[in-house]
Amino acid sequence: MNFTGVKNHNAMLAIIRNLPGNYLIVLPNAPTFTIVEISEAYNEATYTRREDILGKGIFEVFPNVPGDELADGEQNLTASFNNVIATHQNHEMLVQRYPVRIPGSDVFVERFWLTINKPVIIDGQLHYIIHSITDVTESKLLKSREQYFKALADESPFMILRFAGASCLYANTAWMQTTGLSFEESIGLGYLKALHPDDVEHEKDLFNQAVKTNGSFESKFRIVNKLNETRWLTVKVLPLHTDGSITEFVASLIDITEQEIANQRIRQSEMLLRQLADSIIQMVWVTDAEGMHEYYNKRWYDFTGIAYGESDGEGWNAVFHPEDQQRAWNVWRHSLATGTPYEIEYRLRKFTGEYIWVLGRAAPYFDEHGKIIKWFGTCTDIHEQKLLQHQKDDFINIASHELKTPLTSLSANMQFIERSLLRNRPDDHVLISMISSCFKNVKKLNKIIADLVDANSIGLGELLIKKERFDIIKLLQDVTSNINIGTSTIEIVGKSSLMVNADAGKIEQVVVNLVNNACKYAGESEVIMVKATLDDEYAKVAITDQGKGIQEDKIKYLFDRYYRADTANMKYSGMGLGLYVCANIIRSHGGSIGVESKVGNGSTFWFTLPI
Repeated sequence: MNFTGVKNHNAMLAIIRNLPGNYLIVLPNAPTFTIVEISEAYNEATYTRREDILGKGIFEVFPNVPGDELADGEQNLTASFNNVIATHQNHEMLVQRYPVRIPGSDVFVERFWLTINKPVIIDGQLHYIIHSITDVTESKLLKSREQYFKALADESPFMILRFAGASCLYANTAWMQTTGLSFEESIGLGYLKALHPDDVEHEKDLFNQAVKTNGSFESKFRIVNKLNETRWLTVKVLPLHTDGSITEFVASLIDITEQEIANQRIRQSEMLLRQLADSIIQMVWVTDAEGMHEYYNKRWYDFTGIAYGESDGEGWNAVFHPEDQQRAWNVWRHSLATGTPYEIEYRLRKFTGEYIWVLGRAAPYFDEHGKIIKWFGTCTDIHEQKLLQHQKDDFINIASHELKTPLTSLSANMQFIERSLLRNRPDDHVLISMISSCFKNVKKLNKIIADLVDANSIGLGELLIKKERFDIIKLLQDVTSNINIGTSTIEIVGKSSLMVNADAGKIEQVVVNLVNNACKYAGESEVIMVKATLDDEYAKVAITDQGKGIQEDKIKYLFDRYYRADTANMKYSGMGLGLYVCANIIRSHGGSIGVESKVGNGSTFWFTLPI
């Protein structure tokens, strides 16, 4: 700006002061650049007062933000002023970040300026520099935020779209890589070209509804990329608010193809399993960890005749025979509390109204942490077998009682004959030996009959348990001292005293049976160890022999009725009822029974009783 011939500088400065723009007049006295005039608009834009800044250097009034490592306002503005001084030409700066201090504080507000510095030439000499600024903060920040958003969006592994209404404004790199559409192909309604034809209308309806209601939505749909591959996406669309108004919508999308394929396989597997469960003759059911029923197969509903859902939760109890409800419930609660497999026989009401005997079984299903999350169970119709078993039990019951009377008389007669022989013919060893043999056989018959009676009582649910408090260690000592152990030695180890609450007579029967078996089937054992320990809230008794052991495939049948593990060797008599009776006695006490054995390393039979 050349003012050649203009003498009244004060008039010029007065004009500058009243111009509507943001102007500042400085002297070209580097590096101070003293302020000699300022427009009122400049004062307003920079939070200053004319009287406070006139005569001061520009950087004294407008310093860099202390401690701001990115601050370069003083450096850049000085360079621009020096350019004007050197060239006597206008110099336009790039948009400059130059925060402004709030008067009376150390607080600076972010500002971006578009700056032009012009020379004032008078008589060929540079007298002033007109410093003109335009506040572009809002547009600069918006642009900065836009660039920041795009930078983040393009680095995101998720697909991101931006919309004005239903028209796409922006698509990030992940969207273009997944769909195969370019940025230009995705803009407007072009993004719909990626959607599976069957899903387009549904997604459009959802989006239009969101636009109408200023709401959001989530959905799942398919796309078909340029390789003709179908991919599943899940989308979440949210409105963006600016000053209380919705300006646009942002959609974030995730490729869930692998999860969807896995879910489809799971659904197919579930469908297959349901069809399989519905096709078998057994009734199948599933409960949650607390025992609440969640599923029954078709066979259950066909058998009971009740409506779907009617037996969910605890509704199953209504189809149990009234006499079996409490017993079945007690066993079920025990399994739920301990995690032990559930097994019980009870009667279910058929759709005809009659009650049918079934065998109920269930096993727990554990998660990866060993926590029970489900129970899978079955009900098997055993009515015919049960009727046959009842007939057999009735026969055994009658036969046992009919045999007991003559055996009792026979035993009494044998005792009379033995006393007579010992009194009159004490030297007739042959007859005395024969009488002794008869006594042994009578004793065996009485044992068989007792086992039959106990087994029959168990089958009828009539096993009588009379509990009392006693020391099981003393019982073990007393019992083992009266057993004929042959060449073996019995050694009792463990606790010196252990009180339990049980039927002493029944527990004695169990101990006698287990120790006799060890002596009988593992007679080669030098020592039979009887060990008593305390395991949590249970007393545990274990009888260990040094015999030949039991084959693994036979162990699971040992406690079944009439089962004998060594049927090929008929050296020892028996009906296979002893362990069956023992198991039911222990289970009736709320305890457990089992065996650990390995061929060649002997066997350990054990049982537990609540203390």
